[in-house]
Amino acid sequence: MSENVFNLIQFGRQAGTFAAPGSAVAATFKYPVEAAVNFDLDRASTFPKQDVGRNVRNRAGSGFHGLRAASATLPAHVRFEDIMDILEMHAAGSVTPTGGGPYTWVYPCEGGAPTLIPYTIQGGNNDVAEAPRRLRSALIDQLTIGFAALTAPGAYPWTLSAEVVALDREISALTASLAPRTGLETVQGHLSRLYEGVTGTAFASLAELAGSLKSFTLTSTRALARRAYGSASDLATSFGFTDQSNATFEALVGISATAKTDFHDIWNSAGGSLGERRWRIQAAGTGTKMFTIDLRAGIMAVPDDEVDGERVFKVTGELVDDSTLNAPWQATVVNSISAL
Repeated sequence: MSENVFNLIQFGRQAGTFAAPGSAVAATFKYPVEAAVNFDLDRASTFPKQDVGRNVRNRAGSGFHGLRAASATLPAHVRFEDIMDILEMHAAGSVTPTGGGPYTWVYPCEGGAPTLIPYTIQGGNNDVAEAPRRLRSALIDQLTIGFAALTAPGAYPWTLSAEVVALDREISALTASLAPRTGLETVQGHLSRLYEGVTGTAFASLAELAGSLKSFTLTSTRALARRAYGSASDLATSFGFTDQSNATFEALVGISATAKTDFHDIWNSAGGSLGERRWRIQAAGTGTKMFTIDLRAGIMAVPDDEVDGERVFKVTGELVDDSTLNAPWQATVVNSISAL
C-alpha cells in the first residue's frame, strides 16, 4: 500500500526564537502520528455591516481579511527518541544533552524567560502538488501526556495530544527522502513507576509506592498568544503569554496504607493548607533508555474510583512551582540521540 494514503508529518527546527521566530525551514525528519492531522488557518474574514437603504447586508467588493493564525492537533505515542522535539516547542528550548551515549535531555517547564524553539511542521500527502501544507513558526500551547488505566491483558502506551499554534499555514511540498529517527521505541504505561514523598525530599531519593500506579495524565498549558502589530503584513511576528502557565494532573492509584496516608489523609485533614507532595513518574525502556517526569503535586481531590473491579484512589490536582526544578514539572529523557 502506498504511503501517500497516510497523513505524513515532518518536523524542521527553526533557527529563530520565541520573540523572533524567523523563516520556515525544510523538514529534517518524519514524526509518526496516530491519526490524520488537519492544518487549520483562520484569516478572520468578514463582510462589514453597511446599511445603504437595501435589505441586503453584504455589498459586493466590501469583504476583507484580518490577521491570520494557524493551528493543528498532533496525536502521537510518546517515544524516547523524538519526544524532545515536542518538549522544545512547549517546555523549554535549546536544551543541550549531557553524557556521551547514553545522552540525558532535561526539560523543565520553564517559569522564567521563554526559550521555546519554533518549528516548521509539514503535513499532508503527495496525491497532488497542492495537497501538502506546512505550519510556519509553530509552538505547542497545550500538551496532554500520559497513559490510560492498566488492565491485563492489554497494551497501554504513553500517548500525547499536542495543541499547536503557528503564525501561518502555507501550501508547500513535503521534504523528500526523509526517514524517522532510528530505533523508535514507545514509552510503556505498564513499565511506569510512581515515586513520591514530602517536598523536602530530593527527587532522586523519593520512595517508590510499588504496585500502585494504574494511570497517569498530565496536562500543561502555556497560554500562548501571537503578537501582532500594524505593518504591511497580515501576520503576527512573535509570541507572548495571555496568562501564567499552569498544569494539572490525574492519577489512579491502588489503595494501600501508604496511599491512604500520603494522598487521602493529607487531603482529608482538618488543616487549612493544601497538601503538596513531590512525585516522580519513571518509565524504563530497552537498555539505558528512561523517561521521567518530576513534579510537585498540589493535591486537590482524592475521590474513590474503580478499574476492572478494583477500588482505587483518583488523585487529582494542580502542579506547584518547585524550587529545585525551578518549574512545576520537568521531563528527563535518556536515549542515544546526541543532537536535534
